[in-house]
This record gives sequence, structure tokens and C-alpha cells, in this order.
Amino acid sequence: MATLIGQRWLYRIGNSTVCVDNAFAWSGWGQERLLVNEETVQQSSGWFQPSQTFAEPWLTRFGDDELTVRLIGRIMSVQCDAVLAGVPLKPDERLATRWRGSRGGWPDEADWRAARKGDFIALPQSSDQP
Repeated sequence: MATLIGQRWLYRIGNSTVCVDNAFAWSGWGQERLLVNEETVQQSSGWFQPSQTFAEPWLTRFGDDELTVRLIGRIMSVQCDAVLAGVPLKPDERLATRWRGSRGGWPDEADWRAARKGDFIALPQSSDQP
């Protein structure tokens, strides 16, 4: 069991909710997952991975396209960039949590709270807030 530090970016795209979750332990372990409407559609995990990219087919009102999500580990934060059909998306919410658990596990949904400075999540500048 290890202490895991988690970050979540929540996007509302049309009638869908997309969550991008990242968690890491100071030992070098990291895990990520992409959830669409509360179902895991992609996930990864491993040791010392500084970045991860997920690409998911997405139906837009103009036809088939792709949702691309890139997680990038920075020195003191994790950044999430999401793009749909070539258009960058801003998250509707940024959440964080810490929990004690095993690698590959995730906290209860009720444990996520609004992210704040010091949560290892790249927060926008005050002028960039949605």
C-alpha cells in the first residue's frame, strides 16, 4: 500500500462527461485513465512515465473525429491537454485527492474535491479561468 496523489480533469462534451484521471506515488509509480460517462475506456500504468497520450474516436455533429488527451508530468504539477476535432478544450472542473491504496486502485468518487494550489495539478492563471 502506498500513498497516491491524484488529479482529475472533468470535461462536459455535449451529453457526455469525460474524466481524465492521473495518480502517482513518490516511488515513481504512475497511473492514468480516461473515463467517458463513468466507464473506463482507456488506462495505463507503470514506472517513471513522464507523459501519456490517449486517443479516442468521437462522434461530433460534423461526423467522426478524435478526442486526444495528453498528460504531461512537470516538476511540481501534472498538465492535461485535451483536443477534440483540432479544438483545445478547457476543463469544466479540476479535482484532486490523496489516498492510501494499492497500485492500479482508485479512490471513491466522494473523495475527489476541488483542486487548489499544492495539489500537483496545473491550475490556470486567474485570467484563464473558465
